[in-house]
Amino acid sequence: MRELAGACGLYCGACVFYRAYKDKDTALIHKLAAARNVRAEEIVCDGCLSSNYRLFVAAESRDCAFKKCTAQKKVTWCFECDQFPCKTLNEFSRDGRAHHTAVIDNSTEMKSLGIDEWLKVQERRWQCPHCEKKLHWRLGYVLP
Repeated sequence: MRELAGACGLYCGACVFYRAYKDKDTALIHKLAAARNVRAEEIVCDGCLSSNYRLFVAAESRDCAFKKCTAQKKVTWCFECDQFPCKTLNEFSRDGRAHHTAVIDNSTEMKSLGIDEWLKVQERRWQCPHCEKKLHWRLGYVLP
């Protein structure tokens, strides 16, 4: 599921939009839709590098500076760029959102482990070790 390795280093498998859609969490989908003044049907996503997303998520993905930049430089992930980590990625990692703080470390891990192994690590990291429920950024971070 390489679609879950965001160009910037975010793990889409822990995104609240992705989790709500994949887990078919109707209550959370409606809460997210109401908070953003969109229809619940617009909360659809299979990951940043996927082509399966609808209006709301598509707008965010379409406007992603990292996807635009990596496409322009003909790479998939920021770590593949010779300017990594750039000013834009550094600023993103310090924008006040807790899950953004990990993007540079995540990208470095992607490069050293390889995407597939990094995704396995993230899958375990974002799963409750007791009940195996998949977690998202708003539910908390579980260390491996």
